[in-house]
Amino acid sequence: MAKNRTDITDNIFFQSMSDAWYRLRVFNYFRISLALFFITIYLNGWLQQLISSKFTHPDLFIITAFVYLTASAFFTTGITYRKPALPVQLVAQTLVDISCIILMMHATGGVRSGLGMLLIVTISMTSLFMQKRFTLLFAAITALMIIAEQVYSDFSYQDYSPAFTQAGLLGILIFISAFLSSYTAKRLRETEKIAEETSHELETLVQMNEHIIKSMRTGIMVIKTNGQILMANNASRELLGNVSIDKQTNIKDISPELYRRFTDWDNDTVQNHRPIQQMQGLPDLQPGFSHIDKNRGFNEDQINTDEARTLIFLEDATQLSQRFQQVKLASLGRLTASIAHEIRNPLAAINHAGQLLSETSENAADKKLTGIINTQVKRLNGIVENVLHLSRQQRGTPEVLNLQQWLVQFREEFISTHKLQAYQIHIQITPTSTNILFDTNQLHQVMWNLCSNALNHSNMDTSNIMINIQGGIDSDVQQPYIDIIDNGQGIDKETQSNIFDPFFTTSSEGTGLGLYITKEVIESNRAKIRLISPATGGTCFRIYFLQAQ
Repeated sequence: MAKNRTDITDNIFFQSMSDAWYRLRVFNYFRISLALFFITIYLNGWLQQLISSKFTHPDLFIITAFVYLTASAFFTTGITYRKPALPVQLVAQTLVDISCIILMMHATGGVRSGLGMLLIVTISMTSLFMQKRFTLLFAAITALMIIAEQVYSDFSYQDYSPAFTQAGLLGILIFISAFLSSYTAKRLRETEKIAEETSHELETLVQMNEHIIKSMRTGIMVIKTNGQILMANNASRELLGNVSIDKQTNIKDISPELYRRFTDWDNDTVQNHRPIQQMQGLPDLQPGFSHIDKNRGFNEDQINTDEARTLIFLEDATQLSQRFQQVKLASLGRLTASIAHEIRNPLAAINHAGQLLSETSENAADKKLTGIINTQVKRLNGIVENVLHLSRQQRGTPEVLNLQQWLVQFREEFISTHKLQAYQIHIQITPTSTNILFDTNQLHQVMWNLCSNALNHSNMDTSNIMINIQGGIDSDVQQPYIDIIDNGQGIDKETQSNIFDPFFTTSSEGTGLGLYITKEVIESNRAKIRLISPATGGTCFRIYFLQAQ
């Protein structure tokens, strides 16, 4: 039964009727106003002044006006509670409109009074709800009732001259208005449907774009020229240290260096490609800038300088360097694979010849020279080995490690190999439950290199060397970290800026690749290493790890 009722509704009314009740309510306000207007005319005695026909019926006029007002009040209640259904209410209201207007037209002298023009409004409003064929049906009913009123008046009154011509013209006008209104309403509904679909698609695109921007690994920010942040996605907040950003936040308060880099670019449009180094524990930033308003085709004179908007892209410089490093390592691997054999063969021949010369020669000077040859050959061979190791470096497989337990095991192995005392390597991790994500073998390589450097470059007796390994969770950036601190003479400021460069060394026996390889291994595990100068002296390397969830 419900299905049949729905089918009937779809056949009579247009399917898009989301605002049909609202339109019906507005038209009912017009109906109430019209009824009150008729009552006001009658009560003030203006009816006879406006209509000079002798065939008027004031009593019929006021009764019909009150009936019309009462019916409108009932319609208001039905529209408010939406009972009965919309099709029933619309048909009933249309029939009441037609009947009441024709009765008042008859009470004011017939079609000559002009009140019949109100029927055009009624039929036109009906076309907003019904399909064209049903609108024309009501137009036909209206035209027949107009002609019937003229026939009735002709039989009821003596000396009455019927106005069939005017009645016919009014009927034609009603049909024309019904047809035009139906056509216009149909086009409006189609336009409304297209606009609604377009709006829905646009809203979907906006939501999708917002989701994409928020989910991007690249930090996206939109700022004004004065530094006010208009929009920032989640990645940009994370790269800046999980800061809180609202419409009042200014970028110069969050990252003064980033704002300075933006103003330098905005003044001369020169892109500075050097990464921005943030506080300890936060990744280095690689920013990019792009004007938004200029890309829309506005002239510079039309753009308010203070209101101009700029798009900022923020990349983790560590990840970018890893991508470049992968390309570099691939090229280095191909190079070293092709020349390692050619280098090692001559080195082996030189080393062998030096050893033979040392064994056959009795001269002390010759032995000293052959010792130098053998030492430098070993150094060159070590460089080749390190380059080969670097080119073969694979991306680590992060594992969940308990930092305290792993370091204790590492200490046992390290002090046993280098014949140290247990107290020479002190470990303090707070809290002891701190877990990290790192490849076990590569972490062993990193710690072994750093602790070996503390032994080899301290210029102290081995028994006096102290290595303090401390760490935990950094309260500022909420990341696990460790500090490897020795009691050596430290590193001067001039050397600190080049300490991680390949082939840079301050030792005549070093290859300059140890710390470079260490840094690459750390960054391949999405961790970071920094050189810090402790106030107590010595050298401190700080490593920030990814925290295990």
